Amino acid sequence: MTLILRFFKKNIFQFALMIIMISLSSCSTATIEEVVITERVTFDADVNIIITNNCLPCHAGNFAAGGVNLEGYTNVRNATENGNLLMSINSVSNPMPQSGLMAPNLIAIIEQWAIDGYLEN
Repeated sequence: MTLILRFFKKNIFQFALMIIMISLSSCSTATIEEVVITERVTFDADVNIIITNNCLPCHAGNFAAGGVNLEGYTNVRNATENGNLLMSINSVSNPMPQSGLMAPNLIAIIEQWAIDGYLEN
């Protein structure tokens, strides 16, 4: 035990430097995948399944989380138009769904749906 303590005292600078190097090397910058949607996006064909699989477990029924019900075209469109849906699905600090951000391609589909004018079918 005393041998380890002597080594630690003699090499504290190297040890600290090693810890810092390991810490910095494990840091990475987030790279957001760029997804380009070229087809027409509609609620019925594209968006509804994404909302059903990712949002409705919490945002459906009379007691929808945060009072945000995402059942059906009208509710999803309203949430998207007022910015709440797009902000929530892109939030790194408070992502929706709460399990983590959706895949970039799914987010891109919803964003493209808004750009395309919220087509229903």
